[in-house]
Amino acid sequence: MQTAISKLVNQKRRALDLTIEQLAERASVSISLISRIERGELTNISVNKLQSIASALNLTLSDFFPAEPLTGIHTLDLVAYLRSLPEDQREVISESILKILQL
Repeated sequence: MQTAISKLVNQKRRALDLTIEQLAERASVSISLISRIERGELTNISVNKLQSIASALNLTLSDFFPAEPLTGIHTLDLVAYLRSLPEDQREVISESILKILQL
């Protein structure tokens, strides 16, 4: 059974058009570790290795452990984009998105 981490790693890797081998190289971890993670066979991983994988996928470590049920690569990309904006711009963009959703 895949975990939330497994699904996120797999989806983000595919969205970035990376092979398991390419992701492993970028993250400086073994190919078998990435493969086991994606199959949901991960029972124990160091924070350092998980951080390396997150960085290689343009994610943050906290993306693997959301405080709220914010999951999925597009949701995380949107949250990361909003987080990167200055507060005033973030509010304008958020307001615009909400207006679009109400159409």
